[in-house]
Formats: sequence, C-alpha cells, structure tokens
Amino acid sequence: MCEQQFLLRRTRVYILILVSSASFQQESRWPVIYGLDGQYALGINVPARYCAEDDSLDQNFLSQDEANIVKRDMSSSECIYVGNELVGARPKRKNSKINIHSESLLLRISDPSPMQNLLNKRKDGCTVFYTYNSPCVQSCSTPNKPYSIIPALEMFNRHQGPKAFVFSQIFKHDVGKAQWEENIREIEKRIPVYRCNNTACFRCIKDDQVVSECKVNEEV
Repeated sequence: MCEQQFLLRRTRVYILILVSSASFQQESRWPVIYGLDGQYALGINVPARYCAEDDSLDQNFLSQDEANIVKRDMSSSECIYVGNELVGARPKRKNSKINIHSESLLLRISDPSPMQNLLNKRKDGCTVFYTYNSPCVQSCSTPNKPYSIIPALEMFNRHQGPKAFVFSQIFKHDVGKAQWEENIREIEKRIPVYRCNNTACFRCIKDDQVVSECKVNEEV
C-alpha cells in the first residue's frame, strides 16, 4: 500500500472516530460520538482491511466498544478504558503533585500494557495510537527520562500491520522547542507520526525534518 493511500485511509478513520468533541458530527450511517474533551489518549487495533483505501467503514467497526462505556470508564477514578479493539485513558491523579499521563497509562504503566495486550490480539491489524496533545517534552517524549514512553513505542516497531501515531495539538508548553522536534523524530523511528484535525492529516516528518503543518497550534 502506498503512503498516500495509507494517509487517506488513516485520515478518514481518525476524523470519523477519534478526533472527537461533544459537538462534532460524524457520518450519519455511523453516528458514534465519544464526547471527550481535554487531554486523552486512545489506541485501536482493528482488521487491516479498514486501512485499505478501497474499503469502507461498516457496522462492525469498533462495534464491541460502545461509546457510552468508553466515556464512562475514562471518566471514572481509574481514568482508563480497556476494550476489545480500543483502549483509552485520561490523565490520572496520583497525588496532589503528580498526574500519571494518559499516554503512560496505555503504553507503560503496566507490563504488559493495555496497548501491548491490544496489539497481541491481532498481530497484523491496523493500529493507531492517538493523543490529543503531543507527548510532553518534560516527561513523556524525551528519551532517557524516567517516565519516557519512547522505549514502550518499540512495540509498534514489532507490529506487522499498518500503524500510525497521531496527535491534534502540540502540548502548549512545548510549542517552538527544539527538543520537541527532536522527540517527534524519535517517535517517527518507531511508528509513523501524523497530525490530524477534523479535515485533514499531515505526515509530520519529511527528509528527517518536522514539517510546518505539525509545528504550529490551531485555535480551539
């Protein structure tokens, strides 16, 4: 599958399903709305046919992961949903000073992690890891930091099916930081990085550089 076909298909999957807000309307034939706001992360691992440009979403796409259950569990005190083809998390308060970041809850806080368990179910599936804000430089995305997600991303390197790492907004404290760009390149070494909004997706790395479409935040 060529990169452009893969990008087109990935765009549709994310705009319809994962880049969500309480008011965003999806296709009438598949009207699921997750209704999440603030920072959250989601991962899917679905049959690879859903990443083929000539295939369409149907009633079986994420049919076992009901939107109201996803939202309920992610809004609970545990801040995490673990389902059949989807996992999701919000930041979880550990104590008065520390939050466990949503990406960490899905990728590295347990062994095996919820995302690893999801990948193990379908080793050649179409998998996408989405985080509303890009992983923060201070904790998540810098290699060798104690809570870095970079080592955990090796699970995607081993995954045999199509895959993508997607974010919508740059974490506000990281805008313009050279370290942020370096960290995006580190993620790209393990899984292709995209930035998606409600209308389009952009591949973030070209010729080992972060493209302009991935470096500036949109107004929300």
